[in-house]
Amino acid sequence: GDAALARPLVGQGMGSVTGLTPAPPLCAGDRVACVAASSALQDDIKMLQGIAVLQSWGLNVEPQALATRRWGYFAGRDEARHADLHPAEPTALLACARGGWGAARLLEQPIRWQSGWLLGFSDVTALLWARQAAGFAGGIHGPLLTTLAEEPEWSRERLRDLLFGNAVPELQ
Repeated sequence: GDAALARPLVGQGMGSVTGLTPAPPLCAGDRVACVAASSALQDDIKMLQGIAVLQSWGLNVEPQALATRRWGYFAGRDEARHADLHPAEPTALLACARGGWGAARLLEQPIRWQSGWLLGFSDVTALLWARQAAGFAGGIHGPLLTTLAEEPEWSRERLRDLLFGNAVPELQ
């Protein structure tokens, strides 16, 4: 019933919801694409710190020059930000650089979602819901690349366990 949906299923991953294409657990060496779907970055220092966390987990992060992209207060024109959601090579994780405003504008054009993970919060929530509505699990309302390194260790470990398919203990 509703109570089962209200809390995550421990150790069963995000694909446990009926009818959704599950996101396979990450493995060392998996490719991560950096996505700037929202507001422009002020600089890339915090994003690079977040990338370093993902690399310490053994992931292959494909950094882009996202800090130099700007169109008004957006991280580039809609077309460039939309293209971030469609990497040229298969990608296990789309990691959003920051939130702010602008991600909902990307929903005006079709998004070809693929199995895998999408990580972010703030206005990225619009993309997370659109992904789920399209039938894909693997959306995590969690740290952005610009906030990941500042998360407490327990939070980073919890995220890592979830992404890599390990059992996630209940919060204390």
